[in-house]
Amino acid sequence: MKVYVINMERSKSRRVAIKKQLSRLKLDHEIISAVDGRSMSDAELEGIVNPAEFTKSQAGCMLSHCKVYEAMQRSNDPYALVLEDDVLITDNKLKEMLGNMQPMLHDKHITLLTYYWCRENSLLLDKIQPERKISGAAGNYFLCAPEEIHGIGRAAAYILSKDTARRILDFHQPKLICQADSWIVYYKEGVIGGVDCLYPMPITENPQFGSEIGYTRNKAEAFAKKLVEKAVNMNLPVISTMIKKKRMNFAQGYKNIKLNNEN
Repeated sequence: MKVYVINMERSKSRRVAIKKQLSRLKLDHEIISAVDGRSMSDAELEGIVNPAEFTKSQAGCMLSHCKVYEAMQRSNDPYALVLEDDVLITDNKLKEMLGNMQPMLHDKHITLLTYYWCRENSLLLDKIQPERKISGAAGNYFLCAPEEIHGIGRAAAYILSKDTARRILDFHQPKLICQADSWIVYYKEGVIGGVDCLYPMPITENPQFGSEIGYTRNKAEAFAKKLVEKAVNMNLPVISTMIKKKRMNFAQGYKNIKLNNEN
């Protein structure tokens, strides 16, 4: 299964980090140059999004994922793994896992390899085929169906079919409708047939990085974010450790996820 990585051209350290991971795991991959929404004018933003609640960064993020979907149409592969460049692959048998998973994938579903739960209580997952284990270095994984799609977020690591990528592209014509991880919108509009989750997650946040294509809303926040990234990349002992810990704690706070009927 081919891997497409979304990466801003200026983000060389991220590109080096993710390519190192994928090369070590012998995964066929292609770097897709991300769209920097922050460089858009207000008029450009208004011309490509609907509704107007999109920020420029959010629009750039969605356009970046659409570039992956377009690249998939030029490939003969029926499925692809989409990655943002700030992820950490925690299982060194990911290539074998992807091969074992492919016959189990649903053509009209999005399969998430990392995800958040953004609502109260827990996200409950039901094993789709409890007897079909997907082996990995860390143990056994299972494809699961969430009891509720509304509240599942993140588009940093997911599998989709070439046909589903085409439907998402068509959905965003002539203007962008929703953000890249608006799985509930796609589901309600019939663009996808559902969402599946791999449990446990073999991919998580890389504590060295924060999202580059995403979600800063103003110049002050963007400037502060750059200072933080510089501190982390320079590995300044106190600041670097503090920021990495904060990122991991934030991520874990959105991972209140459990298998149904299991302790």
